Amino acid sequence: MHDTRLNGRHVLIIEDNFYQAEDSRESLAGAGAVVAACRATPPDLDELLSHTPVDIALLDINLGQIRSFDLARALLARNIPFVFLTGYDPGIVPPDLAAAPVIAKPADTSCLIDTLARRLSASSAEDAPA
Repeated sequence: MHDTRLNGRHVLIIEDNFYQAEDSRESLAGAGAVVAACRATPPDLDELLSHTPVDIALLDINLGQIRSFDLARALLARNIPFVFLTGYDPGIVPPDLAAAPVIAKPADTSCLIDTLARRLSASSAEDAPA
């Protein structure tokens, strides 16, 4: 059965490894997600959001000379959920971002889709009126 939990959801992928980025793009598109952007470096978030909706982001932590923590904080400030994808120990995540799910590389398709779908559901529940 085809997993449809990501149907129509706009996903931002930040991954500096070409093969991992393409694998993530194909996996998420196969699950019905719309890849809003797939970049090796963090974008200007305001510029991106001015022309592309983003429902959730998949962030590689180590992007060569930089880490994606500042982008994660910018997403958090805009109430856009994100998931970290890394080959590093999850303990590398700073305390203010430690609530975000961390997927270990290499991630299989079902883990990737399931984690993003659960994060979207949790985010929707947090945003629901009380």
